[in-house]
Amino acid sequence: MGRCSVVVAEDHPAVADQLRQLLAHDFEVRAVVADGQALVDAVRELSPDVVVTDISMPKMDGIDAARMLLRAN
Repeated sequence: MGRCSVVVAEDHPAVADQLRQLLAHDFEVRAVVADGQALVDAVRELSPDVVVTDISMPKMDGIDAARMLLRAN
């Protein structure tokens, strides 16, 4: 069995890079995106096992993105 896959949403580049590096030890990081709409699009395209999201992001915040993903899945 392979590693669990993850999509990360974080709008601060330095924090996003740190999260990617940290998670890459144990997860297959499929994408790192910078806003809620990009998160929704990435999850629809990549079907990760896990989503790690910031709450406050441009275009759509992490909470609204999570709600949209939960309704769709």
